[in-house]
Amino acid sequence: MLQFKITKTESQLNELATQLGGVIENNIMSIPKHLGKGQISRNQLSKGIILQDGEFNLFQDFIINRQVDEDESIHHFSLIYVFNQPNYIYTQDETAEAGIQNYLLFFNKHYSYSNIVPAFTRFKQIQLFVNVEKIKSLCNYYNLPPEINLQLMKNDQWCYKFPFTPEVQKVLHQLSSYQIDDAFSRGYMINKSEELIMLALEQIFKEHRHKSSRTSFIHQDDLDTIYEAEKMLLKSKDESIKISELSDRLSIGIRKLQRLFKAYHGLDMTSYRKQIRMEQARQMILEQRLSIADISFKMGYTSTSHFSKIFKDQFGYSPSSLLNK
Repeated sequence: MLQFKITKTESQLNELATQLGGVIENNIMSIPKHLGKGQISRNQLSKGIILQDGEFNLFQDFIINRQVDEDESIHHFSLIYVFNQPNYIYTQDETAEAGIQNYLLFFNKHYSYSNIVPAFTRFKQIQLFVNVEKIKSLCNYYNLPPEINLQLMKNDQWCYKFPFTPEVQKVLHQLSSYQIDDAFSRGYMINKSEELIMLALEQIFKEHRHKSSRTSFIHQDDLDTIYEAEKMLLKSKDESIKISELSDRLSIGIRKLQRLFKAYHGLDMTSYRKQIRMEQARQMILEQRLSIADISFKMGYTSTSHFSKIFKDQFGYSPSSLLNK
């Protein structure tokens, strides 16, 4: 299993390149071919805003550990837009809730986490790193309510998680459709990035104003528990896994563990694990590194026909139809 450590905000891509053995050219780092496919790009859009866009999958499980130890004078907020679904279409159709959803994580520099990403799964994120002076200037320019500033400037660790709204999806779609090649496109990207920041601030303001009982604030201990549950779920090669075993090992009640996990991912643990496993299998078939029977066994299924049925239920086509594509 690969492990990556993030200790700096402004030089994060350099840290990843060093640990991956990758080379950065024109602000883009391609994933070394022996490790996987894809790339990560990074651009300093303006003083105070860094845009980092990554889309790749690796051939091994990997863990990302974030523990920023920068000087206190350097303070960046992070907005991470996580894509678990391959499109930007927003719907409130209840049938759409069956899948793992796209979401935004918004946290300050003090927040740390350790996240596992299983091999052969699509890893897609757009990240904005915004320094404290830029946030303050936006709040002042738009005359935002003072409680937003009070919340942002707390010294303790805080993190919010929100689903993509139609407005967020629209801006992300516009942002991902452009490349920086002149002053006009750079200005456009800055404008769209600031729009995303404002939409995130609006989410925080609405939550505090309405004091919703279904808060999107994630406590550090809860996030750590969710990530540990993910690791256990994804490390297990058995087709079925007992949730009671996870709760015992994590020293947390079954109901609380299930509630935290579903609140974060929008799925129960069994469904989440199945969807991740099927996406892994799909990528492995596309790579044609193993036979379908071997992939089925690797995913923890003793019956290839049972694996094929579950695969078709999720994607709408059989695993064999992907061969030779």
